[in-house]
Amino acid sequence: MCRIFAFKSRVSLKVQRSLVKADNALQIQSEKHPHGWGISYYLTNELEPHEVKSLDPASTDDRFRKVSEFLTSHAVLAHVRKATVGDLSLLNTHPFHWNGWSFCHNGTMFGFDSIRDRFEERIAPRFLPLIQGTTDSEVLFFLVLTALEKSGFDVDQPASSFPDSTDRILGELLCWIRDLCAETGADEREAMLNFVLTNGRILLANRFNGGLHFSTQKKRCADFDVCPIANKVCFGPRRVGIRHTHLLIASDPTSPDDVWEEIPNRGIAMLDEEFRLSIKALQGVTGPDPWFSN
Repeated sequence: MCRIFAFKSRVSLKVQRSLVKADNALQIQSEKHPHGWGISYYLTNELEPHEVKSLDPASTDDRFRKVSEFLTSHAVLAHVRKATVGDLSLLNTHPFHWNGWSFCHNGTMFGFDSIRDRFEERIAPRFLPLIQGTTDSEVLFFLVLTALEKSGFDVDQPASSFPDSTDRILGELLCWIRDLCAETGADEREAMLNFVLTNGRILLANRFNGGLHFSTQKKRCADFDVCPIANKVCFGPRRVGIRHTHLLIASDPTSPDDVWEEIPNRGIAMLDEEFRLSIKALQGVTGPDPWFSN
């Protein structure tokens, strides 16, 4: 499968530790996920993300190290790929983008090629011409956007929060995808549908099999003395309902300096523009214990 890392902060900071220097940095994880890498990052007062992609393994690509070392941002989404659906090409390399949104997927929609037309029938017609690659992941991106749009969420405008009904919206969509994949008989396991979606202001992380973790709290912080936030809340137990300083999302925890928690399987983590975090179970979704991939 693949590995995802996402970072959202109230101030712009360097992310090189999580990407290249930490004990389990994304670059190290790419040794087992060698089929290219991509990074999206947002700059202050800019709605569209910047993007860097490569087909080389991040573990051996000096460009990945150089980009990670200079990168300073308040919102970053990074991905290393282990290809299961779709050939090796930049068009199939995550993150995928549209209208300020960035999206990464870790998992597989089993039997995808035999039922791709069924998935595309559910995508809003205006999105279909935007699909350029051959991956299940890009199709999942536009399935998610379509589901949000059908619920009344305006995906064309910069949003400050996801709908309160996102747990129901995604629950319905992902149940349908899971059941459709199961009908193909391509694999006895459930589809794995872990993903992160962000527009640089808000962030949604969805766990559906496999591992997906989050962190708002730290044990140690190399940026503590230079961080301009006056009332830091990133040490000690995580509190509910407060404005957090930052949020990390990772398929596999990157550093022991951070306090990591699992997003519950078949659950979502949503961060709004005010940095308030909510963790919810997907509505109407039940199934076996989660399975994990190497």
